[in-house]
Amino acid sequence: MSNEDVASAARALEHAEREPILGHRIAPARAAIDAVATLLDQVTDGDLRARLMLRLALVKMVEADWDGADGALDSAADYATEAALKLLAAIRACRVAIRRGQRDLARQTLIAASNQLPSLDDGSRQWRDVAIEAAIAIAEVAVHDDPPDRRAFDPLRELIDELAGDPRHADSLFVGRQLLAAYAMSVGDPTAAAHALRALVKLAAEARSPADEVEARLALAGVLVDGGTSVGAEEAARVVQIARDRALEHGLTELHHAALLAQAGALSEAGKTAGAIDRVLELARLAAAEGNASQFVASVGIMAELYSRSGDHVSAFRTIAESNHALSAATKADTAPLFRPHLARLRDQVGEERFAKIIADVDRANRLADEIAKKKRSDPS
Repeated sequence: MSNEDVASAARALEHAEREPILGHRIAPARAAIDAVATLLDQVTDGDLRARLMLRLALVKMVEADWDGADGALDSAADYATEAALKLLAAIRACRVAIRRGQRDLARQTLIAASNQLPSLDDGSRQWRDVAIEAAIAIAEVAVHDDPPDRRAFDPLRELIDELAGDPRHADSLFVGRQLLAAYAMSVGDPTAAAHALRALVKLAAEARSPADEVEARLALAGVLVDGGTSVGAEEAARVVQIARDRALEHGLTELHHAALLAQAGALSEAGKTAGAIDRVLELARLAAAEGNASQFVASVGIMAELYSRSGDHVSAFRTIAESNHALSAATKADTAPLFRPHLARLRDQVGEERFAKIIADVDRANRLADEIAKKKRSDPS
């Protein structure tokens, strides 16, 4: 092992630590990790290996591979010679435990670790990383409490500006912004939630992660709509349109569908029922083209709900009935059970008597239309 081998491995590791993972950049992050692993085959430096395992653990956490994350963190603790790296691995293991639902255990461990930090922190980069990890982990525990304790988020708030200036902490900043947005939403502070989500959109865009950007934009649109102001509704419409465009541009099918639904919601809140229905109709057409019956039925249910909200219960009924007929004809199967829950909801909304009258009126209108069509066919003149 030469000094150059160690230097090359260290440089590659620095690059891997600066490669954002976020929620949807697993492939490039994993490629950077694999490149370091190849170089470390020639190097026996335990702390470099520990840092690589810490990075791998983050990838495994994004993949929701808790066993893989714990395995990487066990290896990190075994390789590490520096106390800061060992404690960082222990705190990150608490974050895995939180995701497993073991919050009480994680909370107790974090309290013990946090009590040690002031006496151990020597101001070095490694110990600063430990403090950042602890702040995130404490907030991740607290966000599940009802209500969350504001004090648990104070260390994270204080670190946000510092994190923004360090490319190594793009993922810490990403998670931190998510946590602050979640806390703000849980305590009914849409202004603070929107601020955190706007920053999240910017971070994802800068990291060139369109899926993360679209998800952040959809979350932001939801917060803006929930704010209940006309200005917020207008911004929500712009935000969700950009999200829809990004999803289409990058072939993100599921997120495009989600954007259509979000756009329908924003338009509905703004009183633009026709525009909202157009978006859901587009989603229904996409579902039909893809042969996705469950999504088609769900889209029909949303359209019916939009009609009902506007007071047009007849159109709501026709939408459900005609969609059932179309899907049954296309699949050559009895699809009525799929639509019954939507019909039942409509019946509950309008009452049995009104519901029966709607059925009778629509049936009468359909028979009249059939008679007119027959006359036209028999007498073209």
